[in-house]
Amino acid sequence: MVRFGVAGYPLAFTESPDGKDRSKIFEWVSKIGLDAVELQMTYGPRTKPEKCLEYKALADGLGIRLSVHAAYYIVLTSGEEDKISRSIDTLNKTYELTDLLGGKEVILHPGPLYGGDEEEVSARFADNAARFVDQIGSTEIGLFIETAGKVGQLGSVEKILSLSQQIEGVHPCIDFGHVHARTLGTLESANNIFALCDQIQCFLDNNPLKRAHFHYTPIHFGPRGEIQHRAVDDRYPEPPQKDLFGEAAVGESSEDGLFHPRPAPVAEALSKLPGDFTVISETHNSQEIGAKTLKRSYLDNVRSGLGVAEARNG
Repeated sequence: MVRFGVAGYPLAFTESPDGKDRSKIFEWVSKIGLDAVELQMTYGPRTKPEKCLEYKALADGLGIRLSVHAAYYIVLTSGEEDKISRSIDTLNKTYELTDLLGGKEVILHPGPLYGGDEEEVSARFADNAARFVDQIGSTEIGLFIETAGKVGQLGSVEKILSLSQQIEGVHPCIDFGHVHARTLGTLESANNIFALCDQIQCFLDNNPLKRAHFHYTPIHFGPRGEIQHRAVDDRYPEPPQKDLFGEAAVGESSEDGLFHPRPAPVAEALSKLPGDFTVISETHNSQEIGAKTLKRSYLDNVRSGLGVAEARNG
């Protein structure tokens, strides 16, 4: 089953009558036709165990799938043993709370390159992630490593898939916005979005024990990658900034004036992927709008039976 949901607590929820009670997020998400929530432990696993059990009961009762985004300060790419030890300890605590929540996915940013060689840093991450997986033991919870939005971070699609293939218990989280930013705008092309999902399907076909998780947002990027998540209807300012040669600066314009990637081709490409996965919207201050837009387009494609090959040839 494919589910669509929100990251954290959207502005529309926090400004609603129920917004002061975070436990109401599950009922709110269900009422608007969504069925997933990604809880943000980005500043550490601070949620109390009893609150996790309460959230699990509420989510289960409404058919809401829960995932957890781990802390930003977890850095398995570090070469410093104390940082690695603290990171693994934080991941352990995150898994403990995720288990109480009934979640099966913990999402993690792999970490910065620290200006080092990508292959060397990648190998270090693999060793540290394997160390954590060995320590945590048998569990249904997967560690989903996320594609990075900035060039100076470990997290190209190829590296994420390679590391996921190498390490037991590790799976890919593909963030379409991050891929677009990191590659300086390649997902403005629908065909490149289709090709990315073909790459994911090939990975899953060849690794039947692996799963996939997805994030989506249009994004503002610059020469070094990600600058800011944007809302679905956000537009570049007019006129776009120009460089010395009168051309639009990188990341300061698109052909249609909108921020990319667009939800329609992302949803179409996702509709051809088999399996059970979750798509989480991280659109700026409007996560529910991004999720509903994606879900509506996804279901339209499923119902119509429109295939990627037909779209390419049409």
